[in-house]
Amino acid sequence: GTTPASAAAPRDLPLLDAARVVLVGHTSGSSDAPQPQRKSLRALWASNAANQARLAAELGARFNIVATVPPQHMYGIEMSVLLALLGGGAVADAQPLLPADVRATLRALPAPRLLVTTPLHLRALLDAGLELPCEAIVSATAPLDAALARAAEARTGAPLIEVYGATETCVVATRRTAHEQLWTPYPGVSVQPEPDGVRIEAPQLSAPVLLGDLVERAADGRFLLAGRVGDLIEIAGKRASLADLTRRLLAIPGVEDAVIIQHEDADAGGVRRLAALVVAPSTSDAAVMAALRASFDPAFLPRPLKRVAALPRNAL
Repeated sequence: GTTPASAAAPRDLPLLDAARVVLVGHTSGSSDAPQPQRKSLRALWASNAANQARLAAELGARFNIVATVPPQHMYGIEMSVLLALLGGGAVADAQPLLPADVRATLRALPAPRLLVTTPLHLRALLDAGLELPCEAIVSATAPLDAALARAAEARTGAPLIEVYGATETCVVATRRTAHEQLWTPYPGVSVQPEPDGVRIEAPQLSAPVLLGDLVERAADGRFLLAGRVGDLIEIAGKRASLADLTRRLLAIPGVEDAVIIQHEDADAGGVRRLAALVVAPSTSDAAVMAALRASFDPAFLPRPLKRVAALPRNAL
């Protein structure tokens, strides 16, 4: 007789070479020409296992993902494509942008739900005043202000996890920004400050990677981000990070978006002063400057502070 299909011997499935390059990402080119970063299957599996374990601690092994970020960069790939392909996530087939669409997509999914977003988009979602039904939030691509993180957790009742990494390394650390400043590396990850950045070792890396971030390492292995090597400035013998100054400007109530830059030309005293571009339709210049004076060393106060309707952004 014939063998029933249900009892047929299983076919031999081909084994995938773990060392095979399956993805090539490119660095942003913000400090140099974009560089290709080749990722093997083994590397992606290792990095995704760490992300999966961190999220499973909040959501359980299975969860649904709404990603408002595109998969054209590593953050979007890691937190949508790879979590669904290699982990316990199921990603929604929509990529909503407008607050009402984000809410509708979240509502259509069963719990537990993960919202993958950015600080700029998260602020817009909260400002819309709509319900955001989710059980966890992940944020990256720019520093997340602690006040914004607290507001998001208060609105949703969900933990907000900020992730740290780069195209070169994938995600290597997280923090609950509403409750802590220090970052906790994933298991097996080493973060070591160097004079010209920070050296990262991780299970997904075949060799240490040097990133251009400035970190202060605590005795327990956690660390504080203190800016980037490329954005360190010196005025009147004092040093600061443009990224850290911008972060403090963004923390001012009423400031929706902003950036601090350094003038290319020096003033009469030979000093390259700072300037600020600010999106703050509901706050006066005087209120912003008063908040800056309370937070900034006088040497780093922006002159001028220029209002704009919006800053040019290529992604949320």
